[in-house]
Amino acid sequence: ILGGLCATVIPILVMVGLGIYIYRNNQKSKAVKEASQAWPGTMGTVLMSSVQIRRTGRSRSEIPVVVYQYLVNGQAYQGQTIKAGEQFFNIRIIGQAQETVRRYPVGAQVMVYYNPSNPAESALER
Repeated sequence: ILGGLCATVIPILVMVGLGIYIYRNNQKSKAVKEASQAWPGTMGTVLMSSVQIRRTGRSRSEIPVVVYQYLVNGQAYQGQTIKAGEQFFNIRIIGQAQETVRRYPVGAQVMVYYNPSNPAESALER
């Protein structure tokens, strides 16, 4: 009886925990996206733009990596967040990484949106 109970309860607890984790990160992502709508912008330059391949078991994912530099009040910053809030919750679509890297080639001048209370927090898209 105890084995059957564990076989039922443990998977349910794992699923509930995973659901809570996804929900909380989604909420954080939404909050940053909403806040970023009021962030000011400044011009920046793309320093690096590439697609990284990550493998986990049989799974393979393509991750766009765009590093950019920008100035706020004479202070230089570097960032690599493409979409505001993506550090908390991001769903990747096949082929999207290549498209993103094409939009942000090395040397391109780009608009960078930054958090005025923490200029090191930035994103290329809001």
